[in-house]
Amino acid sequence: MALMINNNCIACDACLPACPNQAIFEKRSEAEASRFHVSAAQGHDNTTYVISHERCTECVGHFNEPQCASVCPIGDCCVPDPACPESKDALLERARRLHPHKELRPAVGW
Repeated sequence: MALMINNNCIACDACLPACPNQAIFEKRSEAEASRFHVSAAQGHDNTTYVISHERCTECVGHFNEPQCASVCPIGDCCVPDPACPESKDALLERARRLHPHKELRPAVGW
């Protein structure tokens, strides 16, 4: 399932460079201006960072864990988005589509 950033976000910027898919935006309006959808559960105040479910792969194919969550100093801001349930296979396929020139593999222990 794609991730979302909840209202605990302090907008520290740690997650932006950590995302291999450029799925994180500073504001909902920025994602939408780039024509990426954001689930209804996040970013309504336009101050909390958001994750586009069209680009989020939970870092499947790149890393063993979502990098946004691993670098977050708060620790519980980047959480599964219940509005976007997806299998790990679907996330891996999205990662391959986003990065056609990279060899992406499932995480160990899948």
